Amino acid sequence: MSEQPTQGVSRRSFLKLAGLVGLAAQAGGLVAAGNNAGKSSESYTGWESFNPGTQFFNRKPFEFEGPAHSPVSAVRRPSHLTDYVFGRVGTFQKFYEKHPEWKLGDPLEDLELPPYLIEFYSKFPERLEWDFKTFSETIPNNMKDRKIYENYYKLADAYSEGFTAHGRSLPRPQAPPEISDFLKPLSEDKQIGDPVPFKSPDLAAEFIKEMAHRYGATLVRITKTNPNWLYSEGWRGCPPDYDFSKMPEHWTYAIVMAVPMEWDVIIGSPQFSTSYDAYDRVSTAATRLVGCIKYLGYPARAQTPMTGYDMIVPPHAVEAGLGEQGRTGFCITAELGGNARMAIVNTNLPLTIDKPIDIGIADFCKSCKLCAESCPSGAISMADSPDGMVIRGYEHWYINNGACYNYWRETMGPMGCRMCVATCPYSRKDNWLHDMARKLDPRDPTGVVRGSLLWTQKNFFDYPKAEEYHRPPVGHFASYRPEPPYMVADKYLDIPITNPNEGG
Repeated sequence: MSEQPTQGVSRRSFLKLAGLVGLAAQAGGLVAAGNNAGKSSESYTGWESFNPGTQFFNRKPFEFEGPAHSPVSAVRRPSHLTDYVFGRVGTFQKFYEKHPEWKLGDPLEDLELPPYLIEFYSKFPERLEWDFKTFSETIPNNMKDRKIYENYYKLADAYSEGFTAHGRSLPRPQAPPEISDFLKPLSEDKQIGDPVPFKSPDLAAEFIKEMAHRYGATLVRITKTNPNWLYSEGWRGCPPDYDFSKMPEHWTYAIVMAVPMEWDVIIGSPQFSTSYDAYDRVSTAATRLVGCIKYLGYPARAQTPMTGYDMIVPPHAVEAGLGEQGRTGFCITAELGGNARMAIVNTNLPLTIDKPIDIGIADFCKSCKLCAESCPSGAISMADSPDGMVIRGYEHWYINNGACYNYWRETMGPMGCRMCVATCPYSRKDNWLHDMARKLDPRDPTGVVRGSLLWTQKNFFDYPKAEEYHRPPVGHFASYRPEPPYMVADKYLDIPITNPNEGG
């Protein structure tokens, strides 16, 4: 990171202000008032979606030239087949089902796994242990649990399915980038027209951001596409013999956009939350933006959670200045914290790019550890810093995605967890306390605000222990906060319901 810009607040003045803030926080007044503000219906706008009010954070004072990422060793592109947990476990499951007698300690060759997966598991044996547990123990147990408890989460599943069903209808690339990105939407042969010139890249970027917001994006910033962060194989629409070593020339820019998952749902994690509400909305926004850009005569491709990715998003989001990479491995934004589901649109429309920012999130994560303490799977590192954790040539926090995925398959309701999102101090609805904290902390040269925020979070807010989120008898399928009232199944449904929180 470059040197932090001066914010015009002296250390002495800030200490006076911080002292007042600390006294008020310790008295509990701010905490109680902030909690009430978060519950108030005035944090909503009618009955519309995205139920908090509009949020905005001025990034200009915190921008630096970048880049925010610099390799510390030889760079390796991520692989769809190994690094991407869904690709890896799908392959493991297929071969494990052919050899259900296989157990840990047996030769990997006995599973007849592809050589690339044997090599990966040899390098990351902890991933093998968790992938084996997922299919030998966790999924069979989950099938038993669902016969008992599934009806308790029926409305949460129904809510998620509405977004999932719509997401299935979004278009996917059916041909390599050099073909599909130059075709009109939903066309197999109609080429886009000649590019319509803009007066300047500044104005083009202004227009694109305006469109992205109007299409449903909450946050949007622009950066250059980095070929180091493309997947090493498996791009959508590409045959196996496609040359994945080169980035398509027209993928010059990465327009990164984000939306939050519904706040009332996310705090019901793990059992009552779903990623699909935000997945669907950000995927829809990106699909709309692709249509707009292609109409103007420029090629475009959407990288979205519902239609697939050919590249990884978090480092692009950090370079674009949406936020900083946190202990969780994803981009934590100023407005939404970790509650930001993201998509990218690639194009060669000339655009002015944005700069990365330093607002102290990465430093905050070093002392916070709330996500790691609350993680039911223990997938998040508890180390004091990411120093020495080199992943594919870049230094950042290590996440055991095998352990993470294993817990996903243990949960009830819409499969998944999202506890790291729900517990992050930056993941808050917009109210005056949140607004004050996110403006004061980046300008605090003393660390007093950061310490006060963490102290209040850990001392004024009760939440379950990590083990309580597990299945009975270890836990009771706890949730971070009670489920939203519209997901209380026994209020609405005339079916037998067993509540795991009552020891049923």
